[in-house]
Amino acid sequence: MTTDHPAGHGEAEATRERLLEAAERLFAKKGYDGTSLREITSAAGCNIAAVNYHFGGKENLYLQVFHRRLGHLRDLRISRLEQVLAEAGGNATPELVLSTFTTAFLEPLADESAGRQLMELMAREMLDPHLPRSVFVEDMIGPVRRSLAGALEQVTPGLDHETALLCVHSVVGQLVHVIHHERFLHGTATGSWPTEELQRLADHIARFSAGGVRALAGAGEPS
Repeated sequence: MTTDHPAGHGEAEATRERLLEAAERLFAKKGYDGTSLREITSAAGCNIAAVNYHFGGKENLYLQVFHRRLGHLRDLRISRLEQVLAEAGGNATPELVLSTFTTAFLEPLADESAGRQLMELMAREMLDPHLPRSVFVEDMIGPVRRSLAGALEQVTPGLDHETALLCVHSVVGQLVHVIHHERFLHGTATGSWPTEELQRLADHIARFSAGGVRALAGAGEPS
């Protein structure tokens, strides 16, 4: 006798996904304290018992919203780096690595719904924290930092590990500045951020940073 029920399992997963989607949307709009479980379950078309069953309560639901989104962004950035290194083989350059990374970093912001929603969610968490800091370090910052530093070391002769990590800090710092700058100029309204401008900024940061990486490594200019 089997205890597997594919139809029931699929229905449960669909309910879980609806809860995550509704929670993310409402937390981004109203913040953690301003959002009630009743609002979330109403938007998801289920009851509070479903939240307790899948997440054990509001606090863990909030945590899982971030785990899901941070995991997606982490995987996007790392997979892009791995792909470009594999495709370029021995011809990969700091410019190529950094251009790939900066584009992957800013690309979600050009999305007319999910990107803005994620930005608002992150902004609210920064202003009114409800998560352990380790969530961001373990889910996003640490893995992405190691991946980009490793890629830069691989394509830049003479670049040591500690300098590579410092270069990553510089690159990410520029990208975070772009996010704050564009948010100040354009707000978070759907479709308000010009995609062409984001790509122009991504390309500039890549070129500017590649020059710095080469100088720090003593690698000279590209041939």
